[in-house]
Amino acid sequence: MSTQAALGWKIHTGWAVLVAVAGRPSDIEVLLRRRVELLPPDSSITRFVYHQASEMPPRQAKELVDRGIKSSQVSARLVVNEAVKELRSRGITVNVSGVLCGSAAPTQDLAAILRSHPLIHTAEGALFQNAIVLACESRGLKVVQTREREVWARAAAAWDITESELRKNVELVRKSIGPPWSADHKACTAMALLALRSRKSA
Repeated sequence: MSTQAALGWKIHTGWAVLVAVAGRPSDIEVLLRRRVELLPPDSSITRFVYHQASEMPPRQAKELVDRGIKSSQVSARLVVNEAVKELRSRGITVNVSGVLCGSAAPTQDLAAILRSHPLIHTAEGALFQNAIVLACESRGLKVVQTREREVWARAAAAWDITESELRKNVELVRKSIGPPWSADHKACTAMALLALRSRKSA
């Protein structure tokens, strides 16, 4: 019987942290831990696509945003496919992915976004988050999303342990795998554990 694992994601503007996890809170196995890029390496698309678009005439702005969305989705599919293939080559089954998400859903009105600096930041975060979600779904992975500020409590409740116990167990992972073991890695691990539990209870 193959090992069951989940992917956990923390999205940044143009890149993400990925941690693949198997096991349970009392016995966490980190299988992958990496930073991944969500745009082409040639810098043909800026990470801050909505910021740049806000300085353009409407038609050019829409063209840039559309190219940014397409490029991020292509890059995300490559990243997800690579991770899933690598794990499956090691006999590890991956059928669920957990994505830490922002607290606000952006409007679909591009003109409104480009008039508002807060909405520009929200839209840029959503662009890369949506790219990862779509890429995971295209691989047939169930996607679980929760806000970063809620993930520890939700993951602890899902496994019927205290949040402090979960945080302690995740912190202890550093001893076995070494640095880097940042706040992003820990949050991704909590997200992956929540996703794993959702698969088992489905």
